[in-house]
Formats: sequence, C-alpha cells, structure tokens
Amino acid sequence: MRLWNLTYNDPGRWAEVHAISGKPLGFWASLRSGGTGSPRAELVGGSGEVAELVGVESARTACNFERTAGGAILYFRSRLEVYGAPLRLGDVSGITRVPEGSNDRLTLWCGWTDAAGETASGSVEMRCARNTADRLEAYIRRWLYSS
Repeated sequence: MRLWNLTYNDPGRWAEVHAISGKPLGFWASLRSGGTGSPRAELVGGSGEVAELVGVESARTACNFERTAGGAILYFRSRLEVYGAPLRLGDVSGITRVPEGSNDRLTLWCGWTDAAGETASGSVEMRCARNTADRLEAYIRRWLYSS
C-alpha cells in the first residue's frame, strides 16, 4: 500500500491516487449507495509506511475511508500532514475484528501488485468503540463485496 502526502492541492498527485482507486463518486451515486465516507476510527498500526507514521505517541491518529468508483482511499493525519492510501476493490482480501474491552480492533488485510509487478501485502489496524466498529465493519464489507 503506497501512501501519498495529500496536504497540498497538487493535481498531479490526485491524478495518481485516482488512477489507482478510481474517481470519487458523484452526488447521485453517493446518495444511492448510502454515502461515500466511513465512520471514523483510531489508526493504531499497520505495515510499512503506515507503521512509521503512526509511531508518534503524542497524539491519536484518526482515519476514515472514502469510497470511490473503483475502490476506496484511506485518509489519516500524522505530524500535521494528511496522507492517503488508495486501494482498488481487489486489493482488500478481508477484515478481522478482535474485542478489546469496550473497544474493538479491526484489521484490514490487503494484497496488491506494486509498480515493479511484484506482489506485496500489508495490513491497517484500527480501534473504535463497539457500535462504531459495527458500522465500520458493515461499511467495509459492503465495499468489499460490491462489484
């Protein structure tokens, strides 16, 4: 999963992100699908660059997904910068959920082919309240199984 710094409005960078995940859904498509944004969760870990950016202990890192025409984009902030990780529909292989007291930990499992044609895999770990976890899991499963 490749990350892009989306803090500044750079059309070239957004073109690369949308080339992977697809264009944002239009107004009517968004209404028909029940909205494009996911509930908010706390990003607690992941693999690769995500783990390095989340390693800041001083602040919580909130994240959410935006559904697009051909996938979704994971957004989060770290060190005053906004990052996005575009995902295609086929990149996400599953989601697991583990209770942690009054919260639940959701792990999104991903696999993709990088620019060099090699297969890579990774994960994104999120924590949220149980009722929010129900909605977030339903959102991701609806996105996973829609095609």
